Amino acid sequence: MIKVSLLELDKHRNETSFRYYVVNQNLFKEIGIEFTTSDSYDYAMIGQASIIDKKLPLNESIDKGLEFISKIDGDYIIFDGQDSTTLMGTFDVFSQSSAILFLKTVYLSDFDLYKQGWANGRIYWGKGDYSVPNIDEYKDKMKLSGTNWGNTLFPNGVFNFHNYDVNKKYDICGMFQYPLLEEVFEHDLCQTPYYNHSRKPVYNLIQSDKYNACKLIGGKRIPHEEYLQNMYNSKIIFSPYGFGAYGAPRDVQSAQFGSILIKPRMDWIDTTPNMYVEDETYIACEQDFSDLDEKVDYVLSNFDELQPYIVENFRKKLKDVYNPTHLVKHTYDLFSKLDGVGIA
Repeated sequence: MIKVSLLELDKHRNETSFRYYVVNQNLFKEIGIEFTTSDSYDYAMIGQASIIDKKLPLNESIDKGLEFISKIDGDYIIFDGQDSTTLMGTFDVFSQSSAILFLKTVYLSDFDLYKQGWANGRIYWGKGDYSVPNIDEYKDKMKLSGTNWGNTLFPNGVFNFHNYDVNKKYDICGMFQYPLLEEVFEHDLCQTPYYNHSRKPVYNLIQSDKYNACKLIGGKRIPHEEYLQNMYNSKIIFSPYGFGAYGAPRDVQSAQFGSILIKPRMDWIDTTPNMYVEDETYIACEQDFSDLDEKVDYVLSNFDELQPYIVENFRKKLKDVYNPTHLVKHTYDLFSKLDGVGIA
């Protein structure tokens, strides 16, 4: 039995990253992996909340992360559970450490893109100052965790699908936060302008009179039950990128409520499990939303045919890819290839 200690499990972002291992710990024990919080372990798992502090300048955050791992005895693995492809902060600690693996939920499918500069490492926010020009030196240790935000939301792989209505009240559900009024900083860079810029084209569309849209007024939240009911009553659910790109709750809720998901294309992301299949589980638009009107008109004109096809495909895909056995096998394959472990 291999013992893996989940360090600082009580920290918020660590808990969400490691939730799947905790919920399914009995399945892992069946293949010889025990997840624990004990000080006695074969490997330590370090979540991003333990090694990055986005409230600090990047260099100070890196120093703080390196100080944390300097106190760890034995072999350890760094786990970046963010729903964004950015490597900012976590990779900087990993590249200066003796970690045996760097696990991440979501990567860019083309690693060469990491060599270019992006705004806080988020490619969908455009050009910026953060890049990883030497990433090729570390690629052999950089692996997919086999988990992502979908595993956090549904750690046991159980989905509650509703009987859905074909006669929906709204054309579009555009209930997402815009504008973001507060200034959100990560490592001294204000994220708010990038966040708002990426969502503005969708906001402009739902504010027009062309479609019957349910929306938030001034980005202010509404009661949760009302929020869910509005999604259920909508033919289309928009899901623009936010701070992350993969696995917004509304994406899964589109399948639950019998609505069709439209979001910027996801073919630039590498993750497993992956619930996004263009024209089968969602309708993709361009990242700059230049074809958004066209996609909306297409869905509304063909809704009666598209609804059962997209919704049922999405439901089937979710049940399949988030079956706990897939993660168990992925984790088994990761650990069985480590030196001194082996298949047995």
